[in-house]
Amino acid sequence: MNNVLTIDLFNKLTGQETLHPLVSLVDLSGDRLAEDFRLPCDFYALICHKNMDRQCTSLWLANPGDMFEIPSAYHLRANGYTGVIFHPDLLCDTPLERSIGQYPARCRCHSTLTEQEHQTISDCLQKIDKELHHAIDRHSGVIIVSHIELLLNYCTRYCSNSSSRLIQRNTLKVLKHIETNKLSAQ
Repeated sequence: MNNVLTIDLFNKLTGQETLHPLVSLVDLSGDRLAEDFRLPCDFYALICHKNMDRQCTSLWLANPGDMFEIPSAYHLRANGYTGVIFHPDLLCDTPLERSIGQYPARCRCHSTLTEQEHQTISDCLQKIDKELHHAIDRHSGVIIVSHIELLLNYCTRYCSNSSSRLIQRNTLKVLKHIETNKLSAQ
């Protein structure tokens, strides 16, 4: 077995066909792994993972060399797990090649996403899927990278909004606490 998780190996482990050598959607519906599988990856991975109660969603961007975990079939039963994985070579000669380093710090959060935000992520992934099922031509890479960049920008927004919503909730709690204390002091 390899000591690095490649896109092709990921697809084999999860029961997916490799439609493009440099990019794949994360679809773990065919995953039959008996135990969690962890290896450093040679790709970027933008993952959207719903927790067991489906109230919170984690968004994160893994970099090549990061440890990447494919959850076992047992752990998948109650969790949504979707996203896109892409090799750095896909980004060659694109604007995203120059800016990809800006995303990891901005694209990590654990939050409650709105239904509209989930739908936007799903729509971006569907557009990537549609392009993956189109015959590979000289435009395929650029189109796929454009959709990935759009997805990264939305995830950055949602993670940023997540922080703002958390600050607003905490501020409201503090104000409510102050108001309660004022009323009880009177």
